[in-house]
Amino acid sequence: MGGKRKKRTKPIRVRPKVPSTFECPRCGKVSINIKIKNGMANITCGACGLHAEIEVPPVFDNANAYGKFLDMYLEGEIKISDEENNQKEEEENYEDEGKSEELHQ
Repeated sequence: MGGKRKKRTKPIRVRPKVPSTFECPRCGKVSINIKIKNGMANITCGACGLHAEIEVPPVFDNANAYGKFLDMYLEGEIKISDEENNQKEEEENYEDEGKSEELHQ
């Protein structure tokens, strides 16, 4: 007479995943990789070569280490080495030379 009673479905909660790559504050590309080992976070940018090694507590994950790195970079505590600046300037000069040769021909 009454029919079959329908079961109630529980809503599935989608938990956000921690990203594995982050945005570089220097070049703006999503190419920051973070490796945490023995309380030290090794942070490198695959595009511009920005590199930092910072000490982090054992409870930090990649997102927390990136946040600490970003704060240090924006405060000016992370210095960019002269070699990286020289390489970037050489690349820009090389690109400019190619353009000027095309214009003069």
